[in-house]
Amino acid sequence: MILSRITKAVREQNWFAVGLEFVIVVAGVMLAFQLTSLSQSRSARIEERADLLRLLSESEGAVNYVDARMASSLESTHMLDRSIRALNEGALNGLDIDDFERGVWASTRFSALTPPRAVTDELIASGRIGALTDVEVREAVSRYNRSLDRYAQQLPYFRQVATQPDDIADGAFSSVYRPDLPERRETRADFNALVQNEVFVREITGSIYGQIIFLRYTDLVRQEAFNLCQAVARAVDQPCNAEPFTLVIFDTDGEETAE
Repeated sequence: MILSRITKAVREQNWFAVGLEFVIVVAGVMLAFQLTSLSQSRSARIEERADLLRLLSESEGAVNYVDARMASSLESTHMLDRSIRALNEGALNGLDIDDFERGVWASTRFSALTPPRAVTDELIASGRIGALTDVEVREAVSRYNRSLDRYAQQLPYFRQVATQPDDIADGAFSSVYRPDLPERRETRADFNALVQNEVFVREITGSIYGQIIFLRYTDLVRQEAFNLCQAVARAVDQPCNAEPFTLVIFDTDGEETAE
């Protein structure tokens, strides 16, 4: 219809009509582009919010996961500290021998961290992480991933340098196969002989430093997971259901604490 009107106006040399029809066509095209752009922007905002809500849930899950791992690591470190104290004092002083053995084994425990990160990996792999409009969220994701990468890079080293207690005990600390037990292993420790073993006492005493350092690497991951949760929560105006945490391994008197 527009084309026929333009053709008629050209034949009649009605240039005003031709110009008017041209303006109408251009305006229509521009309006169509604008409506399409607005629709695409709205869809992008909806998709981004959905991604952020999923990221919020995942970051909360990551904090909870690391909290559970840190609680376990703190418990092991406290038990190791009690075992070291017994070795250096030359007496169990009420410490159960089974707990002593568990504490000694804790000197070699360096666990991997595998918090939920499917949403984070998906956003990075798809390139949508760069499309997030909130700069704070993008930076928080980057810092969180760097903390996980650093932890993973350090893990093999700490495992490699950890001294196995049964390798330095001259038979006074060993494991035997017990198929009747759930863990299939029974540890046998001759405490009095271990106290006299200077190498054993020195190595187990020194091992707690590695556990403390590794707890701090874990705490760094926890901090960055919490910061990510907070950043995403602000972006979507939703609460982050995770609590702040300050790592304190021992109190000022040297006693264990789970704060």
